[in-house]
Amino acid sequence: MIWREFKAMGTDVIFFTSLEPEQQNILDKAENVIHEFENNFSRFIENNELDNFNNSKVKKLKVSKTMADLLNISKKYFLKTKGTYDPTIITSLERIGYDKNFADINFKEPGETKSIDVNKIRQEFIIRPKMIDLKIEGKSISRPEGFRVDFGGIGKGYIVDFISQEIFYDVENYWISAGGDILASGNQDKGIGFDIGVQNPAKPDDVIFYINTKGEKLGIATSGIIERGGVINNFKWHHIIDPRSGLPAVNDILSVTVISANAIKADIYAKTVLILGEKEGLNFIENEIDSACIIFVKNKETIFSKRVALYLKK
Repeated sequence: MIWREFKAMGTDVIFFTSLEPEQQNILDKAENVIHEFENNFSRFIENNELDNFNNSKVKKLKVSKTMADLLNISKKYFLKTKGTYDPTIITSLERIGYDKNFADINFKEPGETKSIDVNKIRQEFIIRPKMIDLKIEGKSISRPEGFRVDFGGIGKGYIVDFISQEIFYDVENYWISAGGDILASGNQDKGIGFDIGVQNPAKPDDVIFYINTKGEKLGIATSGIIERGGVINNFKWHHIIDPRSGLPAVNDILSVTVISANAIKADIYAKTVLILGEKEGLNFIENEIDSACIIFVKNKETIFSKRVALYLKK
């Protein structure tokens, strides 16, 4: 099998496939697609399609097929999760300090004057233009004034699924990972399915469970509050924003790993469970017939949804 690893979207991207060495051009195409996607839809790149969309004063405009797809899928899961997944959290992310690539944030910059005004964040969030008011007809978009989005909660899952469907469609066995957002299909060498490690959120180098995909095509994603966060003027933040408050989610969950039918679902549902909290989040997953989750809580307890038993490696 062929292994390809590179940096994109602020993380490590890995392809592991049953392609032959002479088929490297397929991996080249997939890598190029990911870089192009990042260039067009990262909120940290000026004058790309997302930036132009967010800063446009025009209420009705034409967008690319990919932008329309992202907006359609975002609205679908906004409704599906009753607003728990909401890409209009971009202003809150900026206000708490996540306004550039995480690796470029300097939390100890001399003379740091940035402050966090929690009340202002709450007030801005209440009056922000709402996802529910977005109208999509093909590539024609009608949105409320001031409408802005961030695809950080869906982008990696979206592009991983795209690679699977549009580029790896003839590849029998493969594993794609974009910063832990994974899509696996088929089997690894000399075995059934792929073994995917689930890390201890408090000790990322410590794999404490393995999920085996059983040869199925599955999306697996993890969302947590430890890896991307910081402290600014005594305000402790992480990047999982609760749309009910506009502030980082507060509950007992450290991280959630979701297994689902595709990478988009796994990506969105992991964040949804984390935001909803232990009881409500578990109930949400139990009502999704193609999904399962593992929840790590702060008292070091681990909670498994019922369907996880189908995939946990003994």
